[in-house]
Amino acid sequence: MISIDTKIEEIVKLDNKMMEFFNQEKIDFCCQGYKTIKNVADEKNQNPSDLLNKIGDAIDLANTKDQSSPIDLEEFKKLSMDEMIESIIKDHHQRERDYLFEIDPILNKILSVHFENHGEELLKLHSLFADLKKELEEHFVKEEQVTFPLMKANQNPSKAIIKKVEDLETDHEKAGEIIKEMIEMTDWFKLPEDGCNTYKLTFELLEKLVKDVFVHIFKENSILFEIYKEKGEN
Repeated sequence: MISIDTKIEEIVKLDNKMMEFFNQEKIDFCCQGYKTIKNVADEKNQNPSDLLNKIGDAIDLANTKDQSSPIDLEEFKKLSMDEMIESIIKDHHQRERDYLFEIDPILNKILSVHFENHGEELLKLHSLFADLKKELEEHFVKEEQVTFPLMKANQNPSKAIIKKVEDLETDHEKAGEIIKEMIEMTDWFKLPEDGCNTYKLTFELLEKLVKDVFVHIFKENSILFEIYKEKGEN
């Protein structure tokens, strides 16, 4: 039973199909999944009970549709810590690197072709994408070369390693803020009426990228890192 004091991340843990609902409602379930329904409602100037009812209706609707989800958090939670790390590298780091590589040249292309009508928006989007690309690529290396190996080698973490994990969570916040700005300015990558096929592909890939990043961050912050930090408390 959920209440206004239930954390957003706990709802996603119970039903990962709710990720799409939270995306539509512009509710951060990954970087700020620790916030409660009441916290989110207060920030949105909504009645907490109204938001609670809306979330409850969305859960009921998802269950009624009996939709299968490509994101199997239950299977992920069954993995060992080492397996979780390998899964994140394989299923998210590599996929997101591929998206970044594919988006970069076509975003430049639409910036040039559609500059006359959409120059201001595309210049800003181009700049934000560059910031996100830098943030993610540096973050991947820090995880793969430093923090993940330390976590694997030290199943009972020291305060120093916990600090490195918390630094990664700070990185997640930075990436999340960039993504939120991209979503806000494009209205969730809504294609303009004069958008060509390349424009459409660029926005489709950007949407796939940010949704994958959200799942990636959720798996780390709310599952992997949470489990690891609990080891340090015991």
